[in-house]
Amino acid sequence: MTASKSTTRNYWLALSSLFGVTVSVVAMTDPPWSVAMVAAFVLFVVLQSIHYRQVGRNIQGKLATANPGVGILGAVFGGAAVLIHGNPVALWAGPALGLVTFLGMFLFLQRFGRFHHSPNTNSI
Repeated sequence: MTASKSTTRNYWLALSSLFGVTVSVVAMTDPPWSVAMVAAFVLFVVLQSIHYRQVGRNIQGKLATANPGVGILGAVFGGAAVLIHGNPVALWAGPALGLVTFLGMFLFLQRFGRFHHSPNTNSI
């Protein structure tokens, strides 16, 4: 595996992992923990984007994302977490939903995600 493919895979892996954990926490906990987890996820996405150089002038306003399908997929998983929140099944369905979310997002981003490689670096 080349360094650029490994970097891209690591980027998608980290984002998908934390999204899965966030969905699981939202399904299982009440505010303020669920709100804090969503805020932490947003902060993590911003920091990851900066670390992997996905924010900058040379990218011209296009973040490393995928087509609109990633938003639809994320909304479905987030909606499912909100729907099972507060139900007795949330204690086992929350972690299961988090795992399915992680796998679904990672596979989707691996296939359709756009990652902008910096021309002056091979790996980070």
